[in-house]
Amino acid sequence: MTRPLLALLVTALIAAPGAGALDRKQTEALLRLAVKATGLSARAPVRIVVQPRPLFRQQRAKLFDRDYPRAVQAHDEAVYRGLGLLSGGRGTLRKALLALDTRSGVYDPVARTAYIQAGRGERGAALRQLVHTLQDQHFDLSRVRRLRGGRDATVAATAAIEGHASLLLGGPAAPKTDTGSRLTRFLVLERGFAPTVGLRLAADLRNLGGTTAVRSALRRFPATTEQVFHLDKFLEHEPASKLVLPANAAGMQLRTAGTFGELDVRALLAVFGVPRLDAAAAGWGGGRSAVYRDATTEAILVALDWDSAADTVQWGAAATAYVKVAFGAAIPTECAASTCWILSGRTIAFDRLGVHTALVVAADTRHAEELARAVTSAG
Repeated sequence: MTRPLLALLVTALIAAPGAGALDRKQTEALLRLAVKATGLSARAPVRIVVQPRPLFRQQRAKLFDRDYPRAVQAHDEAVYRGLGLLSGGRGTLRKALLALDTRSGVYDPVARTAYIQAGRGERGAALRQLVHTLQDQHFDLSRVRRLRGGRDATVAATAAIEGHASLLLGGPAAPKTDTGSRLTRFLVLERGFAPTVGLRLAADLRNLGGTTAVRSALRRFPATTEQVFHLDKFLEHEPASKLVLPANAAGMQLRTAGTFGELDVRALLAVFGVPRLDAAAAGWGGGRSAVYRDATTEAILVALDWDSAADTVQWGAAATAYVKVAFGAAIPTECAASTCWILSGRTIAFDRLGVHTALVVAADTRHAEELARAVTSAG
């Protein structure tokens, strides 16, 4: 990087509104560290804004809602409630996620601006965001917002970005996952995925092919969380299977849908203490979540495809263990689906056809079993 460009970068930082304690010399040193750590030259100026804590937290929440739209939050909240992960009113998921977000720096590739919380940890946060800035200048991090694979693809891409940064700078300590509510434990597992499993992917790639291999995950993001968990899946660029969800089934309409990746499967089973969850989740081939409704009722669906019949059987056993813990349903009941559990105020239906599975939570048995069968038959 040339000296004039370095000076331009530093000037942009020092002149930023609400700038904190970082001075020119400190900023130049951080830029040099970022360039040295990444091996990536600075190609353009960068804007870093150091903000007081209240203003920074507002900015962080604004970016959160932009990158995780309220409509998608509402869908996930409905699914998590149906799966027994949360109770409470609307907005519970958003409140929990914002409470867990303790980052003191965020980088916005759309505005090409890094936001830093003033105070303790300011320099470390600035250094990490400078690394993200250099990643962006070389690999265009705004591509994450244009991915077509839904939330699972976004989480996978984020894992590649954060894993690379953690490989260079070190990452946060592994989160504690055995405290808090079911929802909190689930979200901690999901949020810890990018810096921990993403770091493992980056380290494995470095061991395999050095810096070039590590950067390959930035040039072509992992398409699924499965590809982050399993190096061979990433190297083979194995895509998720395309599950077909019927627009109408069991007298209900498909209202919203999203992804349900291997990370989601693992986190769900972990929260409810299902044994051998790694083996149960490893054969994941594709997954969708959905909310179906009619005028009076709602059904929550998790549809999963598996790599083999044996993987499907393993998931069936894991799902049975999950239902037992989550809903206190020990004895299944015969129904039109493979298995049903009829409880007070809800029925849970599980159906399996080939490598296709469907888990449905509905208010009554007819809706649950008919929807599960319709989904597995659709393939």
